[in-house]
Amino acid sequence: MKRSYLLILLFFILLAFKQDASELPVGKKIFKLPVGITAKDYLPNTLVIKFKSGKKLNVITESAGDALKKSGITLSDIDPIFRNANQTVVEQAEGKENIFHFENYFLAKYNGNAAIEQVINTLLQNDDIDYVEPSYIYTTWYTPNDASYGAQFSLPQVKAPQAWEVIKNSSNVIIGIVDSGSETTHQDLAANIYLNTADPINGIDDDGDGYIDNYYGWDFCGQSASTMIGDNDPNVKSSATEHGVHVSGIASAVSNNGIGVASLAFNAKLLIVKAGADDNGQSIYKGYEGIKYAADKGAHIINCSWGGVGGGQFGQEMVNYAIAKGCLIIAAAGNSANDTPIYPAAYDGVLAVANLDQNDKKGRYSNYGTYVDLSAPGEGIYNTVYNNSYGYYSGTSMSAPLVASAAALIKAKYPQYTALQIGELLRATADNIDQQNPDYIHKLGKGRLNVYRALTEAASSVRYQSISITDQSLGNRAPGTEIALNFVLKNFLAPVTGLNVSISTTSSYVQILDPQINVGNLATLETKNNIGPVRVKILANAPENHELVFNLTYTANGGTYTDFESFSTVVALDYLNVAVNKVSTTLSSNGRVGYSKANATAGLGFIYKDENMLYEAALMIAKSETQVVNNARFDVNYSNDFKKQQTAALVQHSTAAFEGASIFTDAGSSTPIGLKIKSRLLAFNQTNEDKYVIVEYEIANQSANDLDGIYTGLFTDWDLDEASSNATKYDDAQKLAYVYAKKNASYPYAGVRLLSNAAPAAYYPLSYQLPNSLLSDNIFTIAEKYKSLTSGIKDIGLGYNTADGYDVMFTIGSGPYRIPKNGSIKVAYAFMGGDNLNDLFEIGMSAQAKYNDLASVDTKVVPTISALKQNYPNAANRFTYIPFDLSEQSLTTLTIYDIMGKKMAQVVNEDLSAGAYRIYVDVSKFSSGTYLYKLKTPHYSKTMKMIIGK
Repeated sequence: MKRSYLLILLFFILLAFKQDASELPVGKKIFKLPVGITAKDYLPNTLVIKFKSGKKLNVITESAGDALKKSGITLSDIDPIFRNANQTVVEQAEGKENIFHFENYFLAKYNGNAAIEQVINTLLQNDDIDYVEPSYIYTTWYTPNDASYGAQFSLPQVKAPQAWEVIKNSSNVIIGIVDSGSETTHQDLAANIYLNTADPINGIDDDGDGYIDNYYGWDFCGQSASTMIGDNDPNVKSSATEHGVHVSGIASAVSNNGIGVASLAFNAKLLIVKAGADDNGQSIYKGYEGIKYAADKGAHIINCSWGGVGGGQFGQEMVNYAIAKGCLIIAAAGNSANDTPIYPAAYDGVLAVANLDQNDKKGRYSNYGTYVDLSAPGEGIYNTVYNNSYGYYSGTSMSAPLVASAAALIKAKYPQYTALQIGELLRATADNIDQQNPDYIHKLGKGRLNVYRALTEAASSVRYQSISITDQSLGNRAPGTEIALNFVLKNFLAPVTGLNVSISTTSSYVQILDPQINVGNLATLETKNNIGPVRVKILANAPENHELVFNLTYTANGGTYTDFESFSTVVALDYLNVAVNKVSTTLSSNGRVGYSKANATAGLGFIYKDENMLYEAALMIAKSETQVVNNARFDVNYSNDFKKQQTAALVQHSTAAFEGASIFTDAGSSTPIGLKIKSRLLAFNQTNEDKYVIVEYEIANQSANDLDGIYTGLFTDWDLDEASSNATKYDDAQKLAYVYAKKNASYPYAGVRLLSNAAPAAYYPLSYQLPNSLLSDNIFTIAEKYKSLTSGIKDIGLGYNTADGYDVMFTIGSGPYRIPKNGSIKVAYAFMGGDNLNDLFEIGMSAQAKYNDLASVDTKVVPTISALKQNYPNAANRFTYIPFDLSEQSLTTLTIYDIMGKKMAQVVNEDLSAGAYRIYVDVSKFSSGTYLYKLKTPHYSKTMKMIIGK
């Protein structure tokens, strides 16, 4: 079972152990709809908003509200999501205190035709907002079926008759049915319906929970999806909405009453929570509100036979709350017949259930994948339906309540077990079904539910809680280096002795050097830290940004206990994390600083004193107001004009503590200038040199003509302390643009100093919070980017003369430059962290002196001989790298031919300096086969073979 807060992998880099952000976004949020989501998957013009603690609702009418109005959008309604949610709730789960501020959740509606992403990102401009999401619609997972399967084969299939010999009474267990509603008067359900006796039907909210007369449960949606008016009647009104009636019967139909059907749970109580509307039986609109309601009303188990690909923070937070209240949440894995994660099933802490037929084979439409925990029968299930009737349905919607029913029996027998222990016991005692499903091994969870085994066996269940990864290559996890894995393991159930963990992967690009770990013994609920290390070598031919899936196999108790789980990470990253002195940042392969990807991902940002201050630092090079090549934002999206040619890699024999370089061109632009750029980052660790890094761009003109009027600079977005309370200023004497926190005098400063002196400096402060700013409409056009680079020193700063400051950004750069054909210029910056302004000034002067020294001394070690080397990966599929050395500056060509000698592509044709090169080659359009590549200079020529296989 996935674990709340436990499945997050903790990535650390050597020396500094800073978090690797290749998979986890940090800093300011930019919202994008999940892949596969369309307008039919969320309520139109409706948003879920969570404010930060203590913030007021009227922030909507301020800066974000003004920006909305400029786009023709107005907020028509904004109401609290939860009734009587004016108190902060503190819950304990797994020894951790959880604080939930339900007064911060609101549902907003807006008028206007703007795209929902635009509306959300405009609202996110306000730093008093934690997050904004669509109000997702989820789908019930069932398919109508006929009666040819027979009646209730699922019960003997999961060993119910044997289980009932152990225990039948689970009347003290409450199962929350969050669904389309139910039928509280059904002859096979009525006696098992949970009644809220604290609030009888008398028109008064007797129990003070905000829901009047919720005696039989609650209906969050009411008659129509268009109005969503809740009421105290959770009953369905027609056979079109009977999904929840069927689910209710599977979970706990009254058993041994001489009529109808039986249920595993026999007599567990059903808490009915209607989360769909009467006029749409297949859509769940208020599922997460329903989960919270069920948890608050004392449900031990909550069944969710619905889901969709739209996840989000709101759903995970409601799941976390229910877990903290002691609930086991069980969810259908989905009926999409693929391995795309479905929510809430894929959320941490939720027990996800796949569907099987009566022969233990995967149901035709059942989802599968590593997020699935176990499987249960769900094809042709006969049970209760609308109007005191019975019928057949199929799907993971039917599998999930069968597991919920089993969980009720486990809870009745082991009342002292936590929710996670109950879920783990059901998972750990499932029967292996690999033989029946050879194409889905380890993708249908541990196996098929066996409730008798769960009630009678003393099973063990070891699961990893976190994984740390240390890296020899400063976060790059580069080919030819090793990473080391260390685990935190926990045993949830019966003690294990002699635990051994085997680590494997199907990837051919790594070698696991320590495939076995001997852990020893683990008592019930015991946790062991720092298990390892497991060394993994990244092979030289590993493709960039290669995702690895590692499989863990647990063996203990003399071989009688076995289990498995998996996790994934990315190696051979096309960026380098830099953490050799008092600041940490990232060198990318595309000119960005701090992050390789947009939205503050794939990198460290800029860290000083454990504070990450940077959200974006993007390179911009301008020729005219219609021609600016860059990778800065333009709205919620980002430009990506720079195409990688040589991946970020360490420079050997450097005198710096860290030196890395990458090469890219502007070939990704629709209006390229014709540039090739070498990016270099250096960091030093001596005293007085340990609070900055130097970033240098060598911009070469590869066009057919001389270039005049070239401007270049960095667009930077800083977030210090409270991001909306910052100020920026420019010091002309130092060519230093800096940022500081207005409300926290002790917070560190950050700054960027222009180190180059060949052209006048430029500084342009910006903030979307000001109506006259270039970013006031949250759009950064090409013309505006050009203006920010070419306006010289626009102002002395922004926010410094206000009480609270703003969310500030600035462009710092220089120009104009003239770059002759085949010529180049160098522009350099120092990224600095300091304790105060004076400290920043001293650091800047030190960085300037160091760069002046570097400019006068060639520290590069030149290869003694020219050499063409074998490409990798070989065989290549989508791309490959061709490495070579040049012992002297020379006109160099690198050409690819087919096996018959026909010229296919000329990769390099230019004058290159002496040095070591690694050229990226796109081979995606080449056919499979053997090819030749030839390096030629006036004094060297060599040809080698490479293989391309599709």
